[in-house]
Amino acid sequence: MASPGTIYGAESSIPNILSLLRFAVLRVVTLLRNCGLSITNSISYFKFRRRSMLLRVAGSSTKKFCSNGKNQEEHAEPGMLTRRFAVTPQVLYYLPQSQIEEMPLKTNRNIQGMRSFILALLVFPVTAALSDWSVPKELSDKVDALNAAQRSFISSGAAINIVPERQLEHELATRKPESLGKLIDELMAVAEQMGYLPERDMGAAPLNLMTDEFRWRVVTPPELRDMKREPGPFSVHRYLYPKSGVPTFGGAKVAIWPEDLVAGNVDVAIVGVPSNMSSGVRDARWAPDKMRALNTIATPDVQSLIKPFEVLSVVDYGDFAVDQMSLELSIGHVTKMVAETAGTGAIPMLVGGDTSMLYPGVKGVASKHGTGSFGLLHFSAHPDSEQTGDHTISDRQAVFRLLDEGIVDGSNTIQVGLRGPDVDATTLQWLRDEGVRYHTMAEIRQRGFEDVLKRVLREVGRGPEAFFVSIDVSALAPAEMIAAGRAEVNGLSIEQVTKAIRHVCAAKDIVGFEITDLAPMMDLSRLSVMHANAVLNACLVGVAVRKAGLDPDYVHPLALDHGQR
Repeated sequence: MASPGTIYGAESSIPNILSLLRFAVLRVVTLLRNCGLSITNSISYFKFRRRSMLLRVAGSSTKKFCSNGKNQEEHAEPGMLTRRFAVTPQVLYYLPQSQIEEMPLKTNRNIQGMRSFILALLVFPVTAALSDWSVPKELSDKVDALNAAQRSFISSGAAINIVPERQLEHELATRKPESLGKLIDELMAVAEQMGYLPERDMGAAPLNLMTDEFRWRVVTPPELRDMKREPGPFSVHRYLYPKSGVPTFGGAKVAIWPEDLVAGNVDVAIVGVPSNMSSGVRDARWAPDKMRALNTIATPDVQSLIKPFEVLSVVDYGDFAVDQMSLELSIGHVTKMVAETAGTGAIPMLVGGDTSMLYPGVKGVASKHGTGSFGLLHFSAHPDSEQTGDHTISDRQAVFRLLDEGIVDGSNTIQVGLRGPDVDATTLQWLRDEGVRYHTMAEIRQRGFEDVLKRVLREVGRGPEAFFVSIDVSALAPAEMIAAGRAEVNGLSIEQVTKAIRHVCAAKDIVGFEITDLAPMMDLSRLSVMHANAVLNACLVGVAVRKAGLDPDYVHPLALDHGQR
């Protein structure tokens, strides 16, 4: 049987097992001393939302737990801890977080290497035990011919940590003694390099697990921006009418720094946010590139005949970097970059990426325009107002967080196209209690889209002068948006969505726009990308119509009638 490990976590107590706790602590200390390890070197530290957890693990015996060179004849070679380790984690005692934070945060590398394995055991009530490798009888003569260290290396199971078991059997069966000895020596050398040596390896990872700063990529600081050029948007195209070369949104010029946006008096900065960490299909990170490559943005408006790029100063502002391994770290960075963009006077138009970026997008705009100073029009099949899930920062909680933190007011929030499994009585009641004006597909089917659109436009008209417009492409019916990351049947048509967005972007002062949850790999026909570009272009057209001083419903006479008798 494996010796029990001890797990410490939430702020509570279990007094009826104090005696068992004392035994476990003494056992851990004894094991660590026998192995020549310090107590602090066996501690792994984890941070989970609002609680901290310390994890200690004791092996099945001193012989199997140790891997530092003691009792070599009784256990595996150095570095073979992961093969010989056996653990049955049990909850013994919980410590207050204040005590946990005072403890040294050092992690033994061997135990750190098993972190994922141990966490899996915590989630699923199972017991893992890895034992020695039994040499097949027909190969025992080959193994007996090796020296003692080589035999121990094979029989301990250490070799199959490096090569598959079937391959090891093949090598034992086919190699000559001299060649086999060299192979085992090489495998032992690899095992030694994989192991932990205090004089060679770091005993603790130099990471600050408590930070919320963005670390994966670092924005070039101002003192290193010696650009050798005048600030302002610039072209990356060889030809006057670009159809090839470096793809940009609508063939727009490029801006890199806020100084470029200010110098170019930029109206709209279209920027990619290639996040890929939420609940939809894992391909949303490629949506910005695909929408750039399919050059169908900035097409003339058939209603007003306005060409948006002739009325507006529009740039491709590149991509905001995200950490594909940490949504937590990405949110802070995206919020900061959106705020910086909005601070130049340009409208940030964000191209996701998954819908988790709705939260930092709106929050970044709010940091410049003020919380509660603008409304939110959100087209989506999903209310994104989950409150009790395992996560708090995914796409499923984006709207909830915006309302809960007061970034936008519920009375100034409008949702259109709701349907699917997330839409139940509890969710709709909560939205109603928050003052949200929601419109489900049931309402649209019952009353007709045109009547519902009139109602939505009245609600927008009574709202603030400024609006942030967001669309999760799941709002569209799958027949017209195959590549929706969280597709739901019976959605809106592309004509209905573009009509609504064009009108709102022409009627209101747009402080931000976002399109999310496009997973291009789901639609090789490129229809979904074309429709996503059409949605983005609808808002561009609306902003251009407003800047040109035209009524949102204005129709150019040439577009309305051919004039022939």
